[in-house]
Amino acid sequence: MPQPKHADVSVDLQQDEGSLFSQAADLCQTLLPQWANLPEGDIKVTKVSGGITNMLLKLKPSSPRLPVLVRVFGDHTDEVIDRDSEETISLQLHEVGFGAEILGTFTNGRVEAWIHMRPLKPQEMCERGNAACIARRLADFHAADVKDISRKPQVFQRILKWLDQAAHMTYPDANKQNAKEAKDFQAMRSEILELQQICEKLECPVVFSHNDLLSGNVMIPHEGTPELEALQQGQVDSSTMQFIDFEYGSYNYRGYDFANNWCEYAGFQGDYSRYPDEKQQALFVTNYLQQQGNPSPVRPTLCCNAARLTSAKADT
Repeated sequence: MPQPKHADVSVDLQQDEGSLFSQAADLCQTLLPQWANLPEGDIKVTKVSGGITNMLLKLKPSSPRLPVLVRVFGDHTDEVIDRDSEETISLQLHEVGFGAEILGTFTNGRVEAWIHMRPLKPQEMCERGNAACIARRLADFHAADVKDISRKPQVFQRILKWLDQAAHMTYPDANKQNAKEAKDFQAMRSEILELQQICEKLECPVVFSHNDLLSGNVMIPHEGTPELEALQQGQVDSSTMQFIDFEYGSYNYRGYDFANNWCEYAGFQGDYSRYPDEKQQALFVTNYLQQQGNPSPVRPTLCCNAARLTSAKADT
């Protein structure tokens, strides 16, 4: 697999906006041959909302060149994210129809092809049509054979690592420090280990998992496009629905992506009354299995145990 061109340059996120935009344009001219001779004034730079761990910039050159996304990794995010593994995963997933093409890399980020879609809103996740399509796309995602990374489930190892980091954090703000000290980290550790034992006892299938399937990482076509019409008619593929941002991607127990996606129905306000009921869960699982070639519908009662297990993520 060919590797994208790399520039040994680090983008300073603390610089003023004008300097940041100018550096991003320079990077594109360095990494993208077709941009090399473009005057800087021909490149329009805008910030893109939605990035949680990264700074996202859209760069649109003069026609006929296509726009690109410059992704600058957030400061200190490499403490929780393996960026080399992320690049390995992203390159392979793009080959099978997921995520943006990586056009170039730099020390603390990369340049990606622009995806002409929009992210779902939290309240759209639970809509019947969207939920069914996400389930079908997830079945295809879980079929990906991602190489050169560990095939052992990573979720509990990561959670325990982050839990230890959180337990040792201190805050200069007294209210934040008091709130942190009120947390029972040992109880959380015990619950995590108990859930790990359950997954191992049940011999849950291990698949390549997204592990962060929130609304902002599910992209659908814009209004008025033939691709959106195709999605609404049940066509689910790379042209009608995309998953993006594989920072936390790894092999994992299959049910984690189900649980993670369902918990995201609660939105940023954490309204878990929106968590899917048994019928909604059955619809999701049925579509997932049908995409895998199993035509039999799932009865809602079969989702009861899954609901109890996955609700543990919401409780924590």
